Amino acid sequence: AAPRPASRPPAAAARAPPAAMAVFFSGEEALREVARPDGLWNWALVGPDPDRLPLSGGGAGSIEEMRHALGAQPSSFGLLRMTFGDAPGARTKFIFVHASNVDDEEEAAAAQFSMRERGQALARAPQMEAAVQRFAHTQVTVEITNSKDCSVDFIINKLSKGSQADASILTIEKYEQAMEAFRAAHPVSKEEMAKQVQAVRLIEGLAPAPEEQEPEHDAHPEQADGDAATVPKLRSKVRPYRAGDMVVVWSDHTGTWHDDGEVTEVLKEAERHGGQLRVAGSTKVIYNSGRRFKWVDPKSLNETLRPSNRPRPPPPRRGELLKETHSQHASEWQKRYFELRKGFLSCWKVRQDVARGLPAYGTIPLLGLQMRLEGSTLSFWTTKMQGQLIVLDAGCQKEAMTWAVAMEAHAKYAALIPEVAEAAASASAPSAKSALAAMHATVVEVRNTYAEAAKRHELAWEEALQRESEPR
Repeated sequence: AAPRPASRPPAAAARAPPAAMAVFFSGEEALREVARPDGLWNWALVGPDPDRLPLSGGGAGSIEEMRHALGAQPSSFGLLRMTFGDAPGARTKFIFVHASNVDDEEEAAAAQFSMRERGQALARAPQMEAAVQRFAHTQVTVEITNSKDCSVDFIINKLSKGSQADASILTIEKYEQAMEAFRAAHPVSKEEMAKQVQAVRLIEGLAPAPEEQEPEHDAHPEQADGDAATVPKLRSKVRPYRAGDMVVVWSDHTGTWHDDGEVTEVLKEAERHGGQLRVAGSTKVIYNSGRRFKWVDPKSLNETLRPSNRPRPPPPRRGELLKETHSQHASEWQKRYFELRKGFLSCWKVRQDVARGLPAYGTIPLLGLQMRLEGSTLSFWTTKMQGQLIVLDAGCQKEAMTWAVAMEAHAKYAALIPEVAEAAASASAPSAKSALAAMHATVVEVRNTYAEAAKRHELAWEEALQRESEPR
């Protein structure tokens, strides 16, 4: 694990979402909220550090949501609030949770821990329980070591053994009754949640390939070796394209159109590429999430490419960052390689893994991004992560600000993708053209905002350095 920077520049302004979104970024804030009988959150997990209490996950979705977050960290401790029945006779119980994926064979990310490591985790549990007890008195301790045990039935069974006097009210039916009342009291509609989940599903398959990964050639049958002089003259007018144009591409390989193409090169004169002579006007396009490319000669442009209504994405960004991980016995920072492209943040252990063609071990669509920037640290939530907090350290405040501005721009771009897809699906509707025009205007605004914010942060950083260098 890489050591965390010993010192930090002064803290920058936090990018905190509106209070109505019920998002927290520190373990202390989250645990305090869960400890409230009417708190907006009903569960929170922190890393194994009783002093710092680094937040690793939490939310208002109770046990089901906590199950999704279980595999995000090897080990976490926390507080779960469960209410049974309806007011005024409702009973609220607080549970101290030690959650890990030690015994979860279904989790691809689950590590095989030694008995020594597991013993260290158990040794840390009393300290963590004492830290959690500062926020709420817990009725029972529950150790969850796999996702199957993270269930309402399992936890109620543990509660019943420790509180036999309340056995009649500690039932799944009473719990679900209380959860319905909880949801009714908090202004998050099921329709909005379903819409967010659907948007994530829609764009998950559009994650781009890494920039360094060479796309596979989708050769066109009529593109054969030959002399430029033998190419037949065009009889119809052809739409010219320029590098950077967004296009819809016909693929002979898949037998379908792909609305994710981008023109990367247009030849001004005849050249040889891949052992074939390409005539002037030949157009190279990359598509299928950057995994395939093809050369299209001028006479095939009209039948192979079409202009796309998709907006151009913000500039990509890549580099190494430290990622906070909570192991069985400590919180630590691990150096990882990240790429930010087309609304997605992807992560590899090292950059060399990209060159080897290894897939990213994590790719997150930035839909619903809610972020806090503090010093050199970026903490953020997304819709896809379902209760998992991601914490990254960029090494210095300037680098963190640059990443934060880029992520915000890509999050706005990601939010447009489902809208573009819906508009494309209803292209015959009278409102489609105006909807697409509005999206283009939004993306232009996003790109301009990105450039302006980056320049503003650069100037602010230079002014801060100038002030520090002035004699006192």
